Order: sequence, then C-alpha cells, then structure tokens
Amino acid sequence: MPDSSSSPSSGLLRSPHLAAFMAMFFIGINFVIVRGVYEQYPPSVLSLWRWGGAAVLLLCFTWRGVIAEWPMIRRNFWTYALMAFLMPISGALASFVAMEWTVAVNGAIIQSLIPALVILIAWMVGLESIGGRQMAGLALALIGVFGIVSQADINILINLDFNIGDLILLGSGFGLAAYTVMYKCLKEKPAPTVFLTVLCGLGGLFHLPFLFYELSIGTPMPFNLETSLSMAYVAVFPSLIAILLFNYGIDRLGPSRAAAYHYFLAPVTAAAAYLFIGEKLLWYHAVGTALIFAGVFLASKAKDRT
Repeated sequence: MPDSSSSPSSGLLRSPHLAAFMAMFFIGINFVIVRGVYEQYPPSVLSLWRWGGAAVLLLCFTWRGVIAEWPMIRRNFWTYALMAFLMPISGALASFVAMEWTVAVNGAIIQSLIPALVILIAWMVGLESIGGRQMAGLALALIGVFGIVSQADINILINLDFNIGDLILLGSGFGLAAYTVMYKCLKEKPAPTVFLTVLCGLGGLFHLPFLFYELSIGTPMPFNLETSLSMAYVAVFPSLIAILLFNYGIDRLGPSRAAAYHYFLAPVTAAAAYLFIGEKLLWYHAVGTALIFAGVFLASKAKDRT
C-alpha cells in the first residue's frame, strides 16, 4: 500500500463520488455484521479488532511514512487524538455498542442524519453559513429521526422512553459529523495512509480500557469461523478501506457533499440485514427515512444557493 496521496485516485477510484459511495457500502455491511454476532462476541472488543487490527496491518506498509512524517504528527498530536476519539470511539465504538439494543437498520437510518449534522456543525464553527431554509431542512430531518427512535408512538415521546441503542446512535452521528468537519479543516495532513495509521493506532489504544473491562468480568470471546470472519472484515473494510475512501471524498468534494453519501447507508444496510439476519423494515422506518432525506436535501440545496 503506497504512502502517497494519489493512491485512492488510481483506477476506478479516480471518482471521489464512487469512493464516497463504496465507503458507505462497506460501513453499511459493517452494521449488519456487528448486529449478527453481538450475542457471541462483545461489540467493544470487536471494535478494538477493527481499529487495532487495521493499525497493525497498515504499519506493515506505512512505517517508513510514519517515521518520515513524525514531526508533523507530533505537532498535531492532540488534534489527531481528538479526531481519533470522534471517529473510532464516539462514532464507531458507540455504534457497535448500540447494536446490543437496537437493529442494524436503525443504525443506518439514524446515521443518514449525518449530512445535516455536518452542515449544523460547520455553521457553529463558522465554516459555512446557514439560512432559514437550511434550518427548516435540519428540523425536518430531526423529526424523521425522532419518528424512528420513538417508533411513531406518542407515549414514548411523552415519557422520553427511548431505546438506549437509538440514543447512542444519535450521539454517534454527532461524533462522525464533527470528524468530517475537522478533517476538512486540518491545516497539516500527512499522506492518507499515514494519517489513517495514526487514526487507527490511537483509536486502538483508546479501546484498551474496554478490553480490560470485558476481561475483568469474564466475558466470553470465542474464536469460531463466524467471529473470525467478522473480525477480519471489520479490521479491513470499514476501517482501512472505507475511511481512506471517505477521507478522499471529503478532500475532493468538501465535507457537506461527501457526507451526503450517508444517504446510501439506509438502503444498503436494510437490504443486507434482510438478506443475512432477517431484519424487516417497518412503516415508521420508511416514513422517518423519507423525512430525513427530504430534510437533508432541503438543507443541502439551500446551501448551494448561499
């Protein structure tokens, strides 16, 4: 794996649109895998395999680049550490843990809100302006999310009796949106594979307390064919490949346009969850998804005109 910024643009991935779509495809399959094995293997440790395993694999190819760019990494260490918290911990780990309480389809649909959250955070930090039409779009998208997490039941809204997994997913969306904005704002970036090595390495280290906790309470961690294949997938596709492709999309398209590819998470995940783990879409999933998409589309179109 070469340490050059041109590596993602070779061959078919010369298109940042295709790169961003494939990143969402791999992440959508990731939701299904985690949901499928959560009863056999602790999600927090599976997330450690995702980030720590990816870091080890990357280092086999990028160690020279890490050494060469160490001065830049050291200068920006705390910024990169914050990004490693936003992506691997508050974003990815949170979504893994949420799969213990909610379904894979909810994970994908709620994260479809990320493009709207990117616009909101970019406005809050002064990176982009926001108008009344964008605010209306954000409100519409939020109504769609709360329709899903409340299962369209007014009593759940009144009593605030939400599924804890859905609330965790909502917080995860904020973490991933903040990462998207921060990545675009970085003034110094090492080569993409070097940056990914740093991100995965720090993310793996941040996961260690969760591993120690699971070991301390004696949680079983079986190594059978299903869990082994799951660990191999999460260490390569949603980490190494998806993030490299998505970062490339952010660089070429900008944070808001790249984040719009989260639209594809819902249909990809719903199809895979139906085929492989028997999940079904309910009517409020469809209505909530339509409201989210309409709201994000309205906010995005309004941005284009400002």
